Amino acid sequence: IDGLFIIEDFISEQEEFELINSIDLSEWSGNGIPPNPEMRRRTQHYGYEFSYRYRKVVQNLGALPNFLDFLIKRFVEQKIIQSVEQEYPNMCIMCIINEYQAGQGIMPHTDSPEIFGPVILSLSMLSSCLMKFTHIQDSSDQSIILLRPRSLLVMTKSSRFVYKHSISKDAIEYYNGEEITRGRRVSLTFRTIV
Repeated sequence: IDGLFIIEDFISEQEEFELINSIDLSEWSGNGIPPNPEMRRRTQHYGYEFSYRYRKVVQNLGALPNFLDFLIKRFVEQKIIQSVEQEYPNMCIMCIINEYQAGQGIMPHTDSPEIFGPVILSLSMLSSCLMKFTHIQDSSDQSIILLRPRSLLVMTKSSRFVYKHSISKDAIEYYNGEEITRGRRVSLTFRTIV
C-alpha cells in the first residue's frame, strides 16, 4: 500500500519496559473514567484531548510528557519526520495511548482528515496483533500486516487517506502460518492537529 511503512524494533526492550512503567504510573481514562468514560478500553491523551463521543479535539493539554521526548527526537533523527517545526507547526502534536486487552480491537476507520494531519505514527508494545487495511471504495482490496512489539507503523498517502484500518477482537490470529496469541497491547499514536 502506498505510503505504508513498518519499522521493526524502533525501540529496545529496555525502552519498552521504561515506557510501559511511565505509562502505567500515569492516569488512565475510559471504562467509566473521564474524560472519555464511554470508551471500553483505557486511554491516555497528551498534547490535546480528543472526544470519541463528539469526534473532535476538545482541549489543549499543553506539552507532551517528558517520557515521550526521546521518541520525538528519534522521529526526527531517523527522518521519519523532517523536523518538529516543519511537521508539527506550533507543536500541534497529540499522542493517544491505547491499551488493548485480549478480545479488544478497533472497528474499520480512517482517522478524520478534517482533524488530523497527513502523517500518523503508531508504536506497538507488549503484544503482537494483525492490522487490516481495506480500501474505502473497494472492500475486496485488502491487506493484512503484522504489528510486532516495539514496531513503528507509519501511515501516509494512500494508507492514510484511501484505506480504513482495523484490528480484530480475536484472541488468537494467524499470519503466514504463525500463531499470534494476543495479550495486553499498548499503542502510542502520534498525530498532528490541522
